[in-house]
Amino acid sequence: MVTVAERKRAKRRGTIRNASAQTPVKRSFVPADPGFTLASHGALIGLGLGTLLVKSLIYAPISWWPLTFVCLVPWLILIGASSHAPRVYLYSFLIGFAFHLINMRWMYAATGLGYVVLSAWQAVYFPLVALAVRHVVRRRRWPLAFVFPFVWTGSELLRAIVLSGFPWFFLSHSLYGVQTLIQISDVVGAYGVSFVAALVNGAVADGVFAYVAHRRGAAAADALRRTRRSWIAAVASLAMLIVYGQIQLHRDTTREGPKIAVIQGDFLSLVRGDPVSNAEKKRIYLAMMDAAAAEDPDLYLLPESPWAMYLNPEVRDFFPFARQSFAGLQGRATRDAAYVVTGSGSMIETPHDLAVKARTYNSATIFRPDGSEPGRYDKVHLVYFGEVVPFRFGRLRFLYRWLNRLMPFSGENGSDEYSLFPGDGFHRFEMSPRSQPGRSYHFGIPICYEDVMPYVSREFVAGEGEGKQVDFLLNISNDGWFGRGHQQPQHLAICVFRAVENRVGIARAVNTGVSAMIEPSGRVHDVVRGDPSTPWPGACGYSVARLGVDSRFTLYSRYGDWFAWLCAGVWLLFFGDYWVARVRAAAHEGDESAVASAG
Repeated sequence: MVTVAERKRAKRRGTIRNASAQTPVKRSFVPADPGFTLASHGALIGLGLGTLLVKSLIYAPISWWPLTFVCLVPWLILIGASSHAPRVYLYSFLIGFAFHLINMRWMYAATGLGYVVLSAWQAVYFPLVALAVRHVVRRRRWPLAFVFPFVWTGSELLRAIVLSGFPWFFLSHSLYGVQTLIQISDVVGAYGVSFVAALVNGAVADGVFAYVAHRRGAAAADALRRTRRSWIAAVASLAMLIVYGQIQLHRDTTREGPKIAVIQGDFLSLVRGDPVSNAEKKRIYLAMMDAAAAEDPDLYLLPESPWAMYLNPEVRDFFPFARQSFAGLQGRATRDAAYVVTGSGSMIETPHDLAVKARTYNSATIFRPDGSEPGRYDKVHLVYFGEVVPFRFGRLRFLYRWLNRLMPFSGENGSDEYSLFPGDGFHRFEMSPRSQPGRSYHFGIPICYEDVMPYVSREFVAGEGEGKQVDFLLNISNDGWFGRGHQQPQHLAICVFRAVENRVGIARAVNTGVSAMIEPSGRVHDVVRGDPSTPWPGACGYSVARLGVDSRFTLYSRYGDWFAWLCAGVWLLFFGDYWVARVRAAAHEGDESAVASAG
């Protein structure tokens, strides 16, 4: 008979004796020794704090980008070396939660509850990554460099699409200023850059485990072989990024496009009250347009909601201030023979709809020099809880009422229905610049956070057509909801990847900044500068420059996030292997129990 104490000791060793034959039976779910183990909370906390600190330094405006290639190494050591799996998952969640609370604190200005909930939701992906990585590395003994990049990149994809998506803090975003390293985005998107950064992190972690194993004499030869393969893969991947990047940067495919004036205000947006009146905002913006007119731009670009106004013909005549705003903007378009693009509201009354009396939209309005009725694009990808509360219609409306009451925009008693409606498609517009007679361009207008969603810019560029549908993009945003801080340069950094992925220039006009021009290569120029004592641009101002137009129609524009989906599929296979191993281990333990009982 095998006693309980003997079975526990055998379980810790990884083998158990057959009661009848007395031969060792290998247990399939026992972790392999990575060279050393960590059991103390202090060591695990120290490693977690290491990743928390280093990863917080890589994003704009700090942008210590070389740390991108080692920022996750302490966490990977925690995952691989901890002797207690539940602690790994707990600390992984806490690392993610603390990271987002610290680095996303700008969201508190708009919604404190949303800030905490979103931070917790983003943190959930950290233990999910840890589970798959821990299983494959400790039980299958595969190098981290060949496992971690697939799992991490797959997690970035899910963060970008689940529950409307929040594609912020990708590893690639920290490298936005290193043009050579991000050119591969036109093939595999920003996810491909994250993949290589994660691979290098994995290779460094493999090196740490191999070094400790060598010092302790524990499976040193095997560890060194795996590490050698990891470092070859890391060096080859970085070399590929550099070579491909240099080739693309030296291609002669870009020419000068239209001259664009980006107009930037600097007005904080508050949930309750507004210290600056609509009339004053209007006066300041129109004055900046008049000043920019001296440089003869072909197009004026104003931010999302520069001041509150409805400009669509169905309702603007009912509001005197809307009529004045319309006349002021159209007058400048006609006077200067230039196009004017501005953010605005749109409202369509629906008196016969029992569910809602009016449909409101977040829109971009395009004034033409000929004085014809302006064009309009209604934002398609709405931000959950900022622009729309889910479950508004249908059987789950009771959930909508409850969630709506929690939102800061729903009024004193929580009854205001502020949710917008999405637009009916990604519309494109045409312009013929006065400064380039005989030329015409097509453009799209991603509004606010649509420029951080990879699929939106791709839809504008590729759509359902066989070729490139737009020559450039205009991004209008109002980042005044988040104070003046790290959010603004982080938003710019993400937008850079939309330019490289699709090889389109992007002009940005953003309330509180960062307003700038982004070339198809990802180069940022003509930033509207504010207070030089701060690490981010701000303040009211404008800049006028020509935006580059690139002839390339990229593989990414054609096929989208195929690479990220491949990584997510591999991650899913790792999960499947984990559960198969668990089932087999449970069945094996059941057989052992039966043998022990028979004995």
